[in-house]
Amino acid sequence: MTALPPCRAVITGVGCVSPFGLGGSELLARLLRTNASAIAPIRNFSTETFPHHLGAEVVATNLVQDEEGRRWSRVSQMAVAACRLAVAESRLSAPEALHPSALVVGTEFGDLQSTEAFNAGFLQRGPRGLRALLFPNTVMNSIAGLVSLALGIKGPILTLNQAGVAGELAVARAIMLLTARRARAVIACGVDELFSVLYDVLGRLHIPSPRDGGEEACRPFDQHHNGPVLGEGATALVIETVEHAQARGATMLAGVYDARWGAFPTRAHRYPKPAHLHHRLLDHTFAAAAIASSDVGVAYLSGSGDPQHDTAELDIISGAFGSAGPLLTSVTHLNGDYGSLGALRVAAATITATQGVMPSLSYLDHPLRADVRFARHAGSPPSPFVLVHGLARDGVQAALLIGPPPV
Repeated sequence: MTALPPCRAVITGVGCVSPFGLGGSELLARLLRTNASAIAPIRNFSTETFPHHLGAEVVATNLVQDEEGRRWSRVSQMAVAACRLAVAESRLSAPEALHPSALVVGTEFGDLQSTEAFNAGFLQRGPRGLRALLFPNTVMNSIAGLVSLALGIKGPILTLNQAGVAGELAVARAIMLLTARRARAVIACGVDELFSVLYDVLGRLHIPSPRDGGEEACRPFDQHHNGPVLGEGATALVIETVEHAQARGATMLAGVYDARWGAFPTRAHRYPKPAHLHHRLLDHTFAAAAIASSDVGVAYLSGSGDPQHDTAELDIISGAFGSAGPLLTSVTHLNGDYGSLGALRVAAATITATQGVMPSLSYLDHPLRADVRFARHAGSPPSPFVLVHGLARDGVQAALLIGPPPV
């Protein structure tokens, strides 16, 4: 490729609230370089009666500490902190630039902890047990509402719910808002939290590792995978039109060359069967971005350690690229798995596309397939174009193409 194709938008700021701490693109680059995992025994609540005990938790000191923030729920604190970090890095803090901006929040479970506490009060004490301060948090868009109030955002505000790919969809929907000229800058945030009731219920549904009674571990794409290890966190990205970013002299971290989503036919809460899989969405992504599949150097996948999930996603990727495809990597083994983790994958792809840094799947001793290229060792991507791919239960699929910013 002799010249970059035009990109649809640019990323100018990143903010992360993670088990590794608070920060922006510098924190994320350090995380990708060290390739260290935050997965450890759960400490925020007891797991003594559960068959699983591992997770990746955000510590209390990484939440919003001011007086206003202490009145917010924990998941809202994570979202506000991540968005503030992204806005600070993008230097979009001037009211005349920030107020008309849009906000898209992607979350799988929302503020489920507040909903559980509100319902528990009613079940234990009847109407007298209902807590008025908790009720607003039971609405799924409460997180986006609090973020908009905290940052003063007055443009379009959206909340997206989807198991598995809420983060990718938030970023893709942000691109759609920019394309439709409903905003010149959008903050896209993916956020989910881990708490005892959710941890317990998912275990009863036999979702997390170890499903087979073996060793509990996070091993996406390994033959010994036996379910995901759960995590939590918030990642926000400031995404702007190229013209808006250039006009205000913003530092462009990366370009977004295409973003789209679709769905495979499948039963509820199941991954699609092999006969229903295809790679048309990826073909459309490459065509819209005016690049060849061979120009993609790295692909961040959503594989969680769920055997059906990992197998189905590799089938799609293999069909789209063949054996000479991109290096396949992930952030799941670093941060655990949660529904909006895709926003962190997009942020990681931003670092990979411009700094040549990516995590390695060093745990992968027995790869699930031999006809694809896993990034099992540290190295540099062969091309600056990075695919972020998401596949969820119910068959929802998302694809985003990240690359260098325009010169």
